[in-house]
Amino acid sequence: MKALEKHKQRDRLICDINTCKERVRLLQSLVSETRQSINRGNQRLNVLKDVNSQLALRLPRHEERVEELHRYVVGLIIKQEKQKQAVDRKRQQLKKVIRIAAKQLIQYIFPLSKVQPNRSLCSSEEDASSDVVTCALADASGTSYVRGRWINDTDNALEVQHRIVAPTLPGTGDYSAYSLWVAANKDGVPGANKETAMHNPAYNISAALTYATQLVNIIAYYVNVRLPYKLAYGEFCGNEMSDQKFARKVARLNSNVLHLCFTQNTNITVLHPMHTLQNLMHLLNTEISDLGRIGPMEVDPNIVAQLHSQLVPDLENSDDSASDEEEDAFNWEWEAVPNVACPEMAVPIPGAMISQQSSSMQVNQSVAGGLVTSAAASIASIWRGWTTNK
Repeated sequence: MKALEKHKQRDRLICDINTCKERVRLLQSLVSETRQSINRGNQRLNVLKDVNSQLALRLPRHEERVEELHRYVVGLIIKQEKQKQAVDRKRQQLKKVIRIAAKQLIQYIFPLSKVQPNRSLCSSEEDASSDVVTCALADASGTSYVRGRWINDTDNALEVQHRIVAPTLPGTGDYSAYSLWVAANKDGVPGANKETAMHNPAYNISAALTYATQLVNIIAYYVNVRLPYKLAYGEFCGNEMSDQKFARKVARLNSNVLHLCFTQNTNITVLHPMHTLQNLMHLLNTEISDLGRIGPMEVDPNIVAQLHSQLVPDLENSDDSASDEEEDAFNWEWEAVPNVACPEMAVPIPGAMISQQSSSMQVNQSVAGGLVTSAAASIASIWRGWTTNK
């Protein structure tokens, strides 16, 4: 046992020595790997130092560039503010010019006024008792039976009306007197009663609507607004129109007036889609309207749709699709130039000289006829424009 114990102790010492040698070897390999990683880190550090040194050299130039860009942006902002102020001043000047022009327009060319109802027509009982026969005759002469009901022309004098130049329009926006008069006199002979024809409600309403259309187009030109519907000056002063066609044109005019009021920020609470001249008076009143402004509409779409909904039935009402195309075409504002086809060049053949001469004569005749037609169209358009302005 003593001899075996010595051998065991020697084996333990040998194992411990081998373990220490292995640990030394592992520590040496770890030291070498650590040294290699330190060397690699030093190399990367040197590279980063070089990059940082180059960036540090370029940094002042970037700072100068940033300062330059900052000064440029500040200069642009200042320039933009100056240009904005200049544009605002120009817009204010333009607004002032537009208001002066509109004021002169309604002062000298298209005067607008409100006509109060005439309460003096057989108003008092004393006058009625003293002159009953006169009042009865006047009432009978102004009463007619049209389309199943009695129409009294003197009723217009008992309601508020709006005058443009000389003609007047009912303040209620009810222009049915036009259709009623047309229906009552469609079979009459023109010129049979000249005094009645000159003072009938149809001519009065059509004249007022003609002036209103022209005034709306001129104001739209002043404020640089594109109207939603096309209406020429002579839309209402031509031949008598049917009920549907007349209602559609009146609705277009009212829609154009509302569009102008919306673009000029007119007070919405005072607008009514059927009151043509009253809306124009509100539009031209600078106390409730910003006449001459430039920019998009700033109106609640729900309010716009609510006001426009009252005009939709008449706008969509149509008795003849061809008439709509004619209304949108504005044929009377353009001359119809004939399409003259140019003859193609051909090799002259002796046998075909006679036919070629005849064809050239036909072409010359067609050209001459086209020139005559164009001249006639020009004269007709000038005459139509002159009569419309009259």
